Amino acid sequence: MDLPLEELLPWRHPFVMIDRMIECVPHQHITTEKVVDGTDLAGVSHRRGQHGFAGAMVLEGMNQSAALLYQMTYGKFEPEKVPLLGYLTAEFHDMAGPGDSIRFNVRAVKMTPTHGLFEGEAQVSGRTLARSELAFAVVSERSEP
Repeated sequence: MDLPLEELLPWRHPFVMIDRMIECVPHQHITTEKVVDGTDLAGVSHRRGQHGFAGAMVLEGMNQSAALLYQMTYGKFEPEKVPLLGYLTAEFHDMAGPGDSIRFNVRAVKMTPTHGLFEGEAQVSGRTLARSELAFAVVSERSEP
């Protein structure tokens, strides 16, 4: 699939947590990158009140990477389909700040055309920021009676 990321990800700035895709093996894994700058959403970190790139945004980057892996495997989301993303477990080890380049490594544990289970890790220069188990589903916007 040869579409720009903006056409594959339904989110827009400032909620896009992926700047580029580094590697993707459909059905298996994806590596993406986010360069943190001063315009990114920031907040108080989970670690001792330090300011930096919020842990929730790191999890969102892993979730968006899972959504991108899904589309690289099964094709672009149909207009009436909505991705539902979430994490099952998350552990935080460190934080990122402006100028850091976050690498999101996401591996498909189980993925079907309607849902998936993934393992994700976020790193900066080989230093682990967070790990997570992620869940993903694609549902229709229209609710059935």
